[in-house]
Amino acid sequence: MIATKPNIHRLTQGLRKAVSTTATIKIVKDQKDLVSSISLAINKLQAGLTRKTASAKTVSTYLAELTWVDISDEKVRETIVGLLDSSQIWYNLELEYIETIQPVIINGIAAKEFKAYKESIEELGEAISDLKSAVITLPSSKEFNDAINELSNLL
Repeated sequence: MIATKPNIHRLTQGLRKAVSTTATIKIVKDQKDLVSSISLAINKLQAGLTRKTASAKTVSTYLAELTWVDISDEKVRETIVGLLDSSQIWYNLELEYIETIQPVIINGIAAKEFKAYKESIEELGEAISDLKSAVITLPSSKEFNDAINELSNLL
C-alpha cells in the first residue's frame, strides 16, 4: 500500500501522539514515584516487623523471668498479675495485626521478617500461659498445693 498525503498526515499525528515526550515523561515519572512509594512501604513493613519481633522476644524473656520471682506477698502477686494482663492485651493486639497483614505476606512481601515475627508472638503466647499457670492457676489448685506441701515435708 502506497501512503498518500492524507495517510502520512494521519500516521504522523498518531505516531507523534503515541510517543509524545511530555506524556511519556509524566507517565514514567509517575510510575517511578509509585515504585519508589511501594519500595518505601515494603521497607517500613520489614523494619516494623523486625522491631515487633525484638519487642516480643524482650517481653517473653521478662515474663519467663517473672515465672521464677518469689511471690512473698500479695502486692508482688498483684503486680505480676497486672503485668500479665498488660502483656495479654498486647499479645491480643499483635494477633490482630498478624491477621491484618497476612494478605500482603501471602504475596511474598516481607515473608522472612513475618515468619520471625509470628514465631516470636507464638513464644510470647507460651510465656504468658506459663506465667499465668505459675501465678494464677497452680497456686489456686488444691492438688498442686497438696503436692507442694508433701514435697516440703520431705525436705
